[in-house]
Amino acid sequence: MNSIDKLTELFTKFPGIGPRQAKRFVYFLLTRDNYFLIELSNAIKNLKADSRICESCSRFYSKKYNSNLCDICNDKNRESDVLMIVAKDADLTNIERVGNYNGMYFVLGGFVSVLEKAPEQRIRINKLIDLLEKKIKDKDLKEIILALSLNPDGENTIDYISESLKPLLADKKIKITTLGRGLSTGAELEYLDDNTFQNAFKNRS
Repeated sequence: MNSIDKLTELFTKFPGIGPRQAKRFVYFLLTRDNYFLIELSNAIKNLKADSRICESCSRFYSKKYNSNLCDICNDKNRESDVLMIVAKDADLTNIERVGNYNGMYFVLGGFVSVLEKAPEQRIRINKLIDLLEKKIKDKDLKEIILALSLNPDGENTIDYISESLKPLLADKKIKITTLGRGLSTGAELEYLDDNTFQNAFKNRS
């Protein structure tokens, strides 16, 4: 396999990228100078080494923050007793961009598909339960927001998490809410516009 075909194949492994768009990326790179290609390859090579996962919310963040917690989890001005659960880092980034949520986060790391036989291996459910146990012990939790995409995998994940948390939250005065149905069916949080998310967040239930 030559370099053009190999790179095209690698680009098709990116989410939402098909063969035609992957080929466009390759042709774009062929028009760039060597400095651009070296800069790109170095950024990719150093990506893992320069990043870490937050011990609390499990999002990726830069190691330039000399802490085991990301900048959001270290922010004392945020509402620590409200926790929004999202599927992936891109969802968190989009919600932060909108700017009307000031609580904490937890990144599941994926979805639980309808036919999944080992859901605990697909998402960070055990780490989530550990975090919630600590927050409950510290009396630092009043609401859990399940902010997941309204597609079959997202809704199945909501059901799975709700069932998993029932024993932990029994007899606790902690609300579990989901985003308002202002979201269209099949909507991905990563791509929502500001107004749509603001309405869904405001009308959560």
